[in-house]
Amino acid sequence: MSEVVRLPALKRIEGHGRISLFMDDGGRIADAHFDVTEFRGFERFLEGRMVWEMPLMTSRICGVCPVSHHLGAVKAVDAMFGVKVPRAGRLLRELLHLAGIAQDHALHFFFLAGPDFLTGDGAGSRDILGLVAGNPKMATDAIALRKAGQRIVQIVGGRASHPVAAIPGGMSKGVDQAERIEMLGLARAALPTAMEAATTARDAVRRLHETHESYGFAPMPMMAQMSDDRTFNVYDGTIEVMGEDGALMERFDATEYMDHIQERTLANSYAKAPYLTSRGPETGSYRVGPLARINMSDFMGGPRADGLLDEFHRDFGRPFHGILAYHWARMIELVASIERMVAILEDDEILSDVTRVKVERGGGVGIAAIEAPRGTLIHHYEADDVGRVTKANLIVATTNNTASLNASVLEAVTGMDREEATSEAAIRKMELGIRAHDPCLSCATHDIGKMPLTVEIVASDGTILDSRGVE
Repeated sequence: MSEVVRLPALKRIEGHGRISLFMDDGGRIADAHFDVTEFRGFERFLEGRMVWEMPLMTSRICGVCPVSHHLGAVKAVDAMFGVKVPRAGRLLRELLHLAGIAQDHALHFFFLAGPDFLTGDGAGSRDILGLVAGNPKMATDAIALRKAGQRIVQIVGGRASHPVAAIPGGMSKGVDQAERIEMLGLARAALPTAMEAATTARDAVRRLHETHESYGFAPMPMMAQMSDDRTFNVYDGTIEVMGEDGALMERFDATEYMDHIQERTLANSYAKAPYLTSRGPETGSYRVGPLARINMSDFMGGPRADGLLDEFHRDFGRPFHGILAYHWARMIELVASIERMVAILEDDEILSDVTRVKVERGGGVGIAAIEAPRGTLIHHYEADDVGRVTKANLIVATTNNTASLNASVLEAVTGMDREEATSEAAIRKMELGIRAHDPCLSCATHDIGKMPLTVEIVASDGTILDSRGVE
């Protein structure tokens, strides 16, 4: 019988996962991967429901990034029905999405990932309580940033979580002058705090690179949805793939994704592994999310964020593949999102009553993409003549990053023996790599109750030698 060692579960990830480490005949780690261990059923049980229900149903996939699924779904339904959303409706949707991204980035950087590198080794606890004890102002600023984003989501989306306002054809409601003034005040007040957060992230990434000098630099293509002028745009655009050398590899509309992206299933995980068709499953993996978008963007759309982008490119070059720089990229996006929110709210069109157009319900095919906080998100629906869904396919950001997550785990422990691989230093390094990507496992799966991370070490004959975590 194999020995089992149980330690407290890894916290500060969104969802339920497990690290599996595989040993060769010499007792050294030869392979490793990060597994999603709960069944993903959303695509199947969406079938049979009416397609106009998708924006509400898919927002329930995740409590951390429901706005992205809400808008990704409604954009796909718009495409199916062939409607053009009026400008005011589009501005409201973009505002909703930017607020969702801002609160999500603040949550991850300060509350989930930050305790790994913001509290210091002398902190009483490596979690948000340690952050509060070690730097009360930073913790207060983090709460304020998230609160502002959530309030704007609530005003525009109708609810602070799982929004309801985006409907096929536009938005079910607009905003009035009082709401506009409140949101503008929140966004303007958040800008100085966001700039401080970007400085904190920059300094933290520089320290992390000094401490983990060669960790997480494996080159990989990057994918993001880009605007025509290459300005940061999380709501709309054309999907592009940047090669390892920075050259443009592919460019395609979301409706053409099946010609460029394929998905394969994994033996030990319920998360799929998308890959570029042109390269095949062995070499076609890619990264998405803030690091990809910062590498691929020429402009961020606001003076403060443009300055931060220039500094990032100047410091690290372009493209930059170090995964720990996700943290700095995430805070640059936070600043850009807030600057764009201010610009939208200063536009008088935001007060227009024309927020939607009439929609003739029916069936067909609807495909759309949006840039979720963690990267490119694709929603694909097919419906019969009465609008009943016959097929649903969702490619979520975390599954796009499956290969990169696996690589970060393996790099942290490759060649180590069992004792070294289960040491506190090795586990912390694996956690650091995982959290840099900000995986949202609920987007790829669902679980009720505890959400632990388990590390398994498996011998070459398949025997489980060690398992650390909780059931």
